[in-house]
Amino acid sequence: MTETYNHIAVFWDSKMMFHRLVEDACGYCEAVTPLMLAAPFYKGRYTGVIIPTGFGNLQYSKMLPALRAVSDRIEEYLEEGGRLFVYGAADPAHPGNPYDWLPVEAEYHFEFAEHTLEIDASSPWKSLFDGYDTEKFATDGWFVQYPGKPIAVAENGFPVFVECSVGKGTLLLASTHEYPSDAFLKQFGSADAEVRF
Repeated sequence: MTETYNHIAVFWDSKMMFHRLVEDACGYCEAVTPLMLAAPFYKGRYTGVIIPTGFGNLQYSKMLPALRAVSDRIEEYLEEGGRLFVYGAADPAHPGNPYDWLPVEAEYHFEFAEHTLEIDASSPWKSLFDGYDTEKFATDGWFVQYPGKPIAVAENGFPVFVECSVGKGTLLLASTHEYPSDAFLKQFGSADAEVRF
């Protein structure tokens, strides 16, 4: 029988309710602050990493400079089979591209609204929406440029949830404004190996 692991890290400025949500679903969640992340001695091993909504808003979070400082490590983590789930940058000022630390070209339009979503039923990540009304689903924007496959598309034709392959890993980009479902967190965090970050 193959052993499975469930070790999710949430990269954020301080511990918050989101960490508790992940702990309740997966049993463990490591809180990684910007100072810790950017430190040269920082090492971690994870089945998944989550970066919550607002990481690009410098009035709200100091995460973006830290992500830019470790962009090479993020690419290596994905190439080696890691999973990275990145929410909307939520930055109305748009000082440059808040996704420029990713190993793919992605561009996001910030605009809070409720949308009717068309969801790809064949995607294993559709569980993100379990228990939610997808006729009136809150998002903080959508993706105007992305390299992967749309999983959920708003009625305006732009995706709010995208899956991208990077090496052996999976990058998920979401502008959804609701917490992920319990089922999604269990699925996202469960893997047969942890990957070094």
